[in-house]
Amino acid sequence: MRAIALGIVIVVLTGVALATPVAVLRVDPGGRVYALDDGERYEYSYQQSIYQVPVIEEHAREGDALRIVRVRSRDLRAVEYFRWDGPIRREGDEFVQEAPPNHVAALAIRITTEGMQRLRGAGFDISLRSKLGEVVASVTPTHVPRVVALIGHS
Repeated sequence: MRAIALGIVIVVLTGVALATPVAVLRVDPGGRVYALDDGERYEYSYQQSIYQVPVIEEHAREGDALRIVRVRSRDLRAVEYFRWDGPIRREGDEFVQEAPPNHVAALAIRITTEGMQRLRGAGFDISLRSKLGEVVASVTPTHVPRVVALIGHS
């Protein structure tokens, strides 16, 4: 009888743990999810279309919103293209600028052949064109049951 009760408790606790919501970054189409806690950062990188140089935007999750934190590139013009107020500084071989205050509920990314767009965080590194093709992707901070987060990407 004790073994049955213990088994029931284990099953219930496991079910609760797997159903507990966790913070993720959802990438659509496809509904792929990647763990991203509140305050955690990730990078969106791409080949800038005008100057044909790599650009890295650093983003952060803030609750149910995304915020661009800063941008960096080896080419000053690619950073200047953002036209933000504030200084652009040199860090090693890159130019860096902090973003003004901003928040969006989701990020829309037009994936192109030439763009070489990637999302990279602590537990993920995604080549968007390889995973999604040439579409307009949506990147959204959300919460899903832990079990979905465990199996939510391929």
